[in-house]
Amino acid sequence: MPRRTDSRSRMIAAAAELFRQRGYHATTFSDVVRDSGAPRGSTYFHFPGGKAELAREAIARAGDELEEMTGEAARHAGDPGSLVRALAQIMAGRLERSGYQSGCAIATMVLELAPRDEEFSAAFDSVFARWRAALVTRFEPLGISPGRASALADLTMSAIEGALVLSRAARSTQPITTTTEALISAIDHAAAAQPAAP
Repeated sequence: MPRRTDSRSRMIAAAAELFRQRGYHATTFSDVVRDSGAPRGSTYFHFPGGKAELAREAIARAGDELEEMTGEAARHAGDPGSLVRALAQIMAGRLERSGYQSGCAIATMVLELAPRDEEFSAAFDSVFARWRAALVTRFEPLGISPGRASALADLTMSAIEGALVLSRAARSTQPITTTTEALISAIDHAAAAQPAAP
């Protein structure tokens, strides 16, 4: 018999995917219960703060996911460009497998909620800060100086986020591929211009 915490975890996973695809306002507790297979009466038991509490849990899960994807990409990387390529390929693969429904874990909610809700906005900013830190941590051992690693992390995040939006609209991974190769070219140019270590 599943433990009580299993249904809570399943609900967070289901909510994260629904929020990713549809956004916050178009997702109901009924959708989450249906997709998670959790008992109908468990919603307010596990999330007494309601839908907002569930969303905060899903947002935190997105931070975990982005850190994990960055770590997975780093396992296949020997240089900054290959790290970016591997990360983009992971995200493109997920997008394609979802029928172009599942882009960034939080982008849809960011567009809906960040302009009007400071608490959600802070949670989104925290997720992006975690992703930035994960990228910086992976770039530095690949020869990028700390200052450049932070700027490169921001550039990588911005490029991939934009490419995901374009790919969802086009229902093609081509924008991700094109953007990634342009980004790698910029990274290679920056690496070549970086002074050699003493």
